[in-house]
Amino acid sequence: MIKTMKLLVADIDGTLVNEPREMMPLTRAVLNDLHARGILLGIASGRPLGPHLYEQKDEWKVNFNFDMWIGMNGGQLYDVHKDTYEHFYKLQPKTIEEIITFMKPMHANPFIYLGEDMLSEEVDEEMFDSMKRHHIQCTKAEQLSELWEGPTNKILFRLSDASQMPEAEAFAAQHPSKDYAAFKTQPTMLEFQDPRVNKGLGVERYCQQNGISLDEVMAFGDMSNDNGMMTAAGWSVCLKNGSDDTKALANEITEYDNDHDGLGHYMIDHWYAPHGWKAPEPLDI
Repeated sequence: MIKTMKLLVADIDGTLVNEPREMMPLTRAVLNDLHARGILLGIASGRPLGPHLYEQKDEWKVNFNFDMWIGMNGGQLYDVHKDTYEHFYKLQPKTIEEIITFMKPMHANPFIYLGEDMLSEEVDEEMFDSMKRHHIQCTKAEQLSELWEGPTNKILFRLSDASQMPEAEAFAAQHPSKDYAAFKTQPTMLEFQDPRVNKGLGVERYCQQNGISLDEVMAFGDMSNDNGMMTAAGWSVCLKNGSDDTKALANEITEYDNDHDGLGHYMIDHWYAPHGWKAPEPLDI
């Protein structure tokens, strides 16, 4: 365990919130209390940065503003206090076309982000559900080539069923490249991004710019796209519901999953109690 914590950074889905994407009472109370104690709090998401993502804070009903936001799995970084925004290592059009072409046999639905909105080969039921969850728009591409008209942070493929994921991961592994890396971010989502990009890149950059040692960072995640952040942080914790590869990288695994306040319970039992801090009461709003 790290001796000093200056920054706690967490993934959202499967980590910070439950499956209906609601923040649990103890996690909310812990975050409010950590903020009051002067601990910096950050979000590391696979989604693009922008108002729709930042407004998640209001849905979670926390009483503070987060100090930093990482978007696009580390391809974007927003330092709230300095009001500075950076992006890193986008995929080039030729690479995007190559990925979409070789993934055709998987019959997965490819899409990219344009700002916070999505451009997809098909606007199916899953894409409609995504629009509702995140309050964004999805447009069907008139021509598939629209998906590689310009550089983009990542290309995503939504599978029709989670049972397809092992085959899709194996298929992607058969097409290695120095220009992209593939990883699972949800049971039915496979993403491709520049191999230099990961959430750890955003954490490292933020810490460098704010005089924070990585040994003073605690990170929480659950899926493969969190792995870079887990290895960069001084102490990493995978949720009980997390993927096997992420659990293998983490320093510890929570006793509870994301539906049962895994992050909140972990902090109370493994940080508050050892440090003699008074545990906050669960805050159900």
